[in-house]
Amino acid sequence: MENRLKAIISGFTNYAFPSKEIETVALQRAAICATCPLAVTTMMKQLLPDDSIKKIEGLKCSECGCFLSAKVRQAYESCPKKKW
Repeated sequence: MENRLKAIISGFTNYAFPSKEIETVALQRAAICATCPLAVTTMMKQLLPDDSIKKIEGLKCSECGCFLSAKVRQAYESCPKKKW
């Protein structure tokens, strides 16, 4: 549970305050997530706009429940299906 909380906090912190290094990794992960059948559309597009990675804006992973704009930017967990 503690690692899960760290991952969530890390992802949203990096979403709000992006760095060049994090964004490079996030772009690579987002390319994978954007084509994944587990990525589902949510109503969060308006609340969590993703200006730098539009292809995952408003998407959520139906496997782990994470919003992809934060998930691809966190440093503590990997894809639940081991795609990255």
